Amino acid sequence: MRYLIFSLILFLSISTIAQNTAQIDLDWSETSIFLPNGQKINTLTFTGASLDKKNNWLPEFSLLQKTGSKNDIFSVELLDTEFKLLSSTEKQILQNKSVDNSLKPTIKGVLIRKENYEQVRFIPIRRNKSTGQYEKLVQFKLRFKKQGLRKYSKATNSYVSNSVLQNGKWIKISVDTTSIHKITYDQLIDMGISNPNQVRIFGYGGGMLPKMNSETHPEDLPSIPIYLHIGSDGIFNSGDFLLFFAKGPRKWTYDFNTQEYIHENHLYSNQAYYFISSDQGTPNIISSTSVEPSFTINVDTFDDYQVIDKDEINLLQSGRLWLGQEFDISTNYSFPFNFTNLDTSVPIHITTHLAARSASNTKFTLLSGNTNIGEIDMPSVNTGSYTATYASLEEKHFLNFNPGKDKFEISLNYKKSSPSSIAWLDYLRLNARRKLIFTNDQMAFRDSQSVGAGNISRFQIQDVKPSNLVWDITNQNAIKQIPLTINGNQGTINIRTEQLKEFVIFNPEGSFPTPEIIGEIPNQNLHALKASDLIIICPDKFLSYANQVAEFHRDQDNLRVEIVSPSAIYNEFSSGTPDVAAIRNFLKMLYDNASNDLDIPKYLLLFGDGSYDNKLNSENNTNQILTYQSENSLSPTQSFVTDDFFGLLDDDEGESFGMVDIGIGRFPVNTSDEAKIVTSKILNYSKSDQTDWRSSLCFIGDDEDNNTHMRDANRLAEKVENEEPQYRVQRIFLDNYEQISNSSGQIYPDVNQDINNRVNHGTLIMNYTGHGNENGLAHEHILMLDDILSWKNPNKLPLFMTATCEFSRFDNYRKLSAGEIIFLRDNGGGIGLFTTTRLVFSSPNFTLNQNFYNYVFALNSEGVHNRLGDIMRKTKNNTSSGINKRNFTLLGDPALQLNYPVHKAITLKINDIDISQPTDTLKALSKVKISGAIHSQSNQALNLFNGTIFATIFDKASPKTTRGNDGNPFEYTSQTNILYKGKASVRNGNFKFTFFIPKDINYQFGTGKILYYAAGTDSDAAGYSNNIIIGGTNSNAINDKLGPEIKLYMNDELFSPGGMTDSNPLLLAIVQDSSGINTVGNAIGHDIVAILDQNTDKTIELNDFYESDLDNYQKGKITYRLNDLEPGEHELQLKVWDNVNNSNENNLSFVVSESSDLVIKHLLNYPNPFTTNTGFYFEHNQASRELDVLIQILTISGKLIKTIETTISSAGSRVGPISWDGKDDFGNTIGRGVYFYRVKVRADDGKVVNKFQKLVILK
Repeated sequence: MRYLIFSLILFLSISTIAQNTAQIDLDWSETSIFLPNGQKINTLTFTGASLDKKNNWLPEFSLLQKTGSKNDIFSVELLDTEFKLLSSTEKQILQNKSVDNSLKPTIKGVLIRKENYEQVRFIPIRRNKSTGQYEKLVQFKLRFKKQGLRKYSKATNSYVSNSVLQNGKWIKISVDTTSIHKITYDQLIDMGISNPNQVRIFGYGGGMLPKMNSETHPEDLPSIPIYLHIGSDGIFNSGDFLLFFAKGPRKWTYDFNTQEYIHENHLYSNQAYYFISSDQGTPNIISSTSVEPSFTINVDTFDDYQVIDKDEINLLQSGRLWLGQEFDISTNYSFPFNFTNLDTSVPIHITTHLAARSASNTKFTLLSGNTNIGEIDMPSVNTGSYTATYASLEEKHFLNFNPGKDKFEISLNYKKSSPSSIAWLDYLRLNARRKLIFTNDQMAFRDSQSVGAGNISRFQIQDVKPSNLVWDITNQNAIKQIPLTINGNQGTINIRTEQLKEFVIFNPEGSFPTPEIIGEIPNQNLHALKASDLIIICPDKFLSYANQVAEFHRDQDNLRVEIVSPSAIYNEFSSGTPDVAAIRNFLKMLYDNASNDLDIPKYLLLFGDGSYDNKLNSENNTNQILTYQSENSLSPTQSFVTDDFFGLLDDDEGESFGMVDIGIGRFPVNTSDEAKIVTSKILNYSKSDQTDWRSSLCFIGDDEDNNTHMRDANRLAEKVENEEPQYRVQRIFLDNYEQISNSSGQIYPDVNQDINNRVNHGTLIMNYTGHGNENGLAHEHILMLDDILSWKNPNKLPLFMTATCEFSRFDNYRKLSAGEIIFLRDNGGGIGLFTTTRLVFSSPNFTLNQNFYNYVFALNSEGVHNRLGDIMRKTKNNTSSGINKRNFTLLGDPALQLNYPVHKAITLKINDIDISQPTDTLKALSKVKISGAIHSQSNQALNLFNGTIFATIFDKASPKTTRGNDGNPFEYTSQTNILYKGKASVRNGNFKFTFFIPKDINYQFGTGKILYYAAGTDSDAAGYSNNIIIGGTNSNAINDKLGPEIKLYMNDELFSPGGMTDSNPLLLAIVQDSSGINTVGNAIGHDIVAILDQNTDKTIELNDFYESDLDNYQKGKITYRLNDLEPGEHELQLKVWDNVNNSNENNLSFVVSESSDLVIKHLLNYPNPFTTNTGFYFEHNQASRELDVLIQILTISGKLIKTIETTISSAGSRVGPISWDGKDDFGNTIGRGVYFYRVKVRADDGKVVNKFQKLVILK
């Protein structure tokens, strides 16, 4: 057996010292890669290759092999290699690419859900060092050898069994600076602290958590030592206060390489948080530490720092880089600094970090008064390409600036090279030395120069009073008070400084900032959570809807579900401060605590939208749940957002590196209405229509880039046709359609229509390959907002797979992307999207898309289909490393399973001949009888299956050639001509049906195909048969000269000619013919065709919208949704052919309401006059909506005598009869005479209309 493999998991355990793979063959071809800006790159490829910029677009082979041990190190070598010389064309392609002389496979051990895999990668092209010739590898084997034991990067985290927040009363507070803070006794009482004498403070505040798992993270909430200032009565009571040292959101650390203190702004919060309780034992009081009797270093100056860093502008609305002042209209900014008691003998270290966007080089000048400190050169960027780096970014250090005084200004002057040049300040940071003179009420100090092995430093502090105190605040959880030796106005401390120490001296009677009181929080204990399959992270505002989703999965799927709020996670895992790593750490705790495979979390649902602005810097923000943003913020092709971060849970993973361990999906909801819509979709999906949409897929291919996208879409379609033949595959290739020019460019209106039809008709998966953006798909503007809003498919929701650029950029709070609209769409849209959030590349897209189809129909180890999260996780893990796959996200429920048919439908006999025997050729104009059965997947007959089977008979596959609108035509093969489409009854697991083969078939002999979908009372089935031969004609055909009978309606069969509709009515035709209806369309002019308003240039082909009635091939129904009709009168003409090529026509007039408001017309009661019973009728323009109807009968004087209330749910626009027996509300028969009645109609969107009419009773 041969394998053409990229990213393949071979589920073999390597248990011997050497293990070989099976032979691997590479099927080579030439290809072109098209970058998002349209640039074309020619290269070589092979089936399953990964093409990535990091490899200079050379094809990479990748294999993921499961091994038997986590601790073994393996090497890999190539065996039985066979190479082939490159052709002259192939060598030309490689002319400007660097190719090694030998193959260099790399191997890396990775963990996926705690199981070990070896990942092998290499470029299978070499330049033979003996001959100098380029060669490609065409055949080989891999051998794995054990080499020793692996040392994994192990995180030092341990997990407590319970959180301190599990009991007692807790008050949450916040701070915005790093300093000593003060809380008075009276403030504690006001907070609700019942016993201030037992007060304790918990937390750690401070900067952001590490994003790599191998770095140490704080565990739960530590107790912070506090200082109690107690009056002369010796009792902590009114008038007393406590002090504690709190870290604010900005983090400072010392860089021993650059010898400066560097800062990090918090990306997720402007405050840091702590927790107060008096129910956790005795107070944690700061204790004193001893001082050293002698010293080796004398310190009388210290390090200090200040920074200008405003996070206001994100240039790409992506990534972590936020900039401040903009240099455009104003090109000069001055910034004041004040270093009290500056040591002017030491120069200040200035660091600038600046960004600029200009087509030519520009520069900054750094000034202080008239002193030119230096210049910063800013390189140019390519401003003509939207995929190029948006701005240059430069950091520069200035080490020789000495202002000579405490207070000074530093100015930045930007010198533009053109009016369009623009620049921004990221930060301006200063490191200085100050004299160790105590000023203000508190002063923090540290000295990097005092650090050294064995060093004991004597810190000499001037202007000190005996009442002043000094704390060692190096470790916030172990703060110590240091005895201060006073000599006059000088205080000294002797302390070991083998590591950098941080201190604060303060006046305990001084003024200190007071924390902001957030309020009481409920008890919680996430650390004690038991194993769960699905974790739903949900803000409190959506909790009621999250509970519905949770109950659904508990009841329907037997999943263990936990719902957790982001704030609860922050409280236990980031000291209450929002932090993306806190969510990841919470999930990692559950992952690490799992004692077996079954207890590892499987799915994460983020029940809320996200934003690139995680810190609420802007109004109308949408960051319900934080997003992980890439470090790169300036390259449109390298900056990204990904929810994968939350699922990278092994110890050596983090940031965007590693294999995803859980299936992740997000509901991008911001309002309760959106949450309600999405929840309703999830709950109703499994109960949606059981028709053949569940066994249908649609592949859309863009026409750009030398047919690359149609080629890729066709390869995917063929993959499904070959591997999952029970599914119907439909292709919408743009180049098959007429391209029309208008004021906005080229458009494909018929493509839009066909996509809309396919969505409304239903398809399990809709797959798009090509160009796209947040607004829609393709340069020709297909699938735009108006299209999405026109869909009416609430019970046929597809999963969308969009291999295109940023179609679902959910983190742009300024704009709702097309993908989000599809998911949030009420009364239609999609059940989910596996979709993109940033710019992506066509070749990696195709590889990922291929892997998607490796898993979307695959069965897992339990023999059931993967859920959406499983598909997402496995697809990504088996796609090569790189940013491209991180740009794909799942908008949807990761624990949801698609509506896969459960059982299989099989053909048993054709014309009473067993299918295992040679059967007659199916000829044109012949009647065919087919019988079959419903079986389980294990081939057991299901004799209790009862329901309906949908059968579609296809003529032979035929070659197709597109138009070549934007280049060369594209050729492919598809099986699209339908000979018959109908329904038959399934009784006790068996079915049979008869149909008539049309005259207009392809008379050449070849293989046709039967597709089945069967809907039972509690399950369904799908199947196929491709062993039927179709061709030739029946010489004894019937003599039929009559065309079909046609009855035309709008919306439903209650419609009357000239009636009213909305702008998107449903065409309904009931057609009947003794020979059956022709849907093949092989002969010119024999299609089922509708013409609207006599526009013969815009005919509507309806072959695919006909379906025969149950157990009757001679009668059926055509249903087709018309879209965006202009208000006013319209006429529709329908022409239908029978199978022997007789035709007939019928016309229907109708009126589209001029307003989107609710309108009712033709209100009447019939009979009128009446004696004992009448019915009320009216027409409206709100088809397919639920209407509340109130009918009130009144006397001529206005007295109300009867009220009738009902709710109408109808696809049509005509209501009635609503019956009345002529009696009043008390059951009494009312007298003869004239009466009025009022009809009040309310639509489900709140629109109301009233109308009066009169009736006559005859007695």
